[in-house]
Amino acid sequence: MAGPDLRIRRAGAGDVDALLTISSGLWTEDAGTHDPEVMNTDWPRQHGRASFEALVDDPDRVGLLAEAGGTLAGGLMGSFPELTPFARLREARLNSLWVLPDHRGAGVGGLLVDAFLGWARERGAPYAVVTAFVANPDAVRLYERHGFGSHTVTLRTPL
Repeated sequence: MAGPDLRIRRAGAGDVDALLTISSGLWTEDAGTHDPEVMNTDWPRQHGRASFEALVDDPDRVGLLAEAGGTLAGGLMGSFPELTPFARLREARLNSLWVLPDHRGAGVGGLLVDAFLGWARERGAPYAVVTAFVANPDAVRLYERHGFGSHTVTLRTPL
């Protein structure tokens, strides 16, 4: 479980590089492993800085950072998107979560998810949603331990 020197905090303007580290690690490891032919694994390098600079001032987006002894241990980005003509309720979206390899198994991911769910409740979200690759059972188990369950299934076939 997480040690006493682990803390979760909201990212600010000076944390864009930390958010880029988290995003780059996730895109390389997760999308780069499970869906490299579809996912643009260069997204963080190409677009991340502008996206994360905007995130810190947007009340409907959140960046959370986990630090262990003052060192970056993991992070999460989430959002509370506006309604569209297709939806009647706004849902909070856990868009990305990545824990640095040296900090895995210490409860970092769970603390980040808990902090995100607290943020989503404060925003008035009735639900939170997250997407994970089926080929990443550790991520699926993490989210299930925090109350997430299957809601829709995306099926794909090569053509």
